[in-house]
Amino acid sequence: MSNLDTATAHILAIPCCSSGFTHFRRSDGSSTLTCYRSGGYAGCGRTITQRDIPAPAPGDTVTFQNDVLVYAVDPHATFTYRCRSSVHTFTAVEVNRYLRDICSWQELARSPFILEAARTGRAHHESGYGLKSTLTRN
Repeated sequence: MSNLDTATAHILAIPCCSSGFTHFRRSDGSSTLTCYRSGGYAGCGRTITQRDIPAPAPGDTVTFQNDVLVYAVDPHATFTYRCRSSVHTFTAVEVNRYLRDICSWQELARSPFILEAARTGRAHHESGYGLKSTLTRN
């Protein structure tokens, strides 16, 4: 964990399953994390320990918010979004807003896309209509 100010960072819950509906949370304050669905419903049953959590990219941090495992993206990190012939440079908060308000992406598509780019440096997305987008961390 770093000294990142999570009040200004873009916070993304780390998903357990590829569906995006499930996340990890601490079980009774222990170091074991259990998959669950929002609303308190049971998830897939997968459990991990804190040592199973991949290291964050430089400047980012992995922490807990209300006992949910989250990834906090450095508020100063920038990303380049490419779709068709348009190219934009944004912070994580700005790209989230752009994808939501301008591109009409749902949360289940936005968060994993931004999280993958934050963690690995690059993310690709193809819509059901064949529209291809790329997000690259600068």
